[in-house]
Amino acid sequence: MAKEINVFEMEYSVSPGGIDCWEVNVPGYGCSENYSDFKSAGEAVEFVLDKYPAEELQLNIISLQAYERLTEQYG
Repeated sequence: MAKEINVFEMEYSVSPGGIDCWEVNVPGYGCSENYSDFKSAGEAVEFVLDKYPAEELQLNIISLQAYERLTEQYG
């Protein structure tokens, strides 16, 4: 079974001093692993590939634009 990993863009720039970044979430049984502060989706995916080189992966990549569209669609 493939390991599911979520790569998503976060909009922190709306807060004073905040900087937008990409994050990685690896869901687990009872706990999740979270990694942040990636400058791009590519950097986050590269991290995931380096961390899990011998595993089948299912990546869900969600940009801010995609998230906003999904939010409007499903309200």
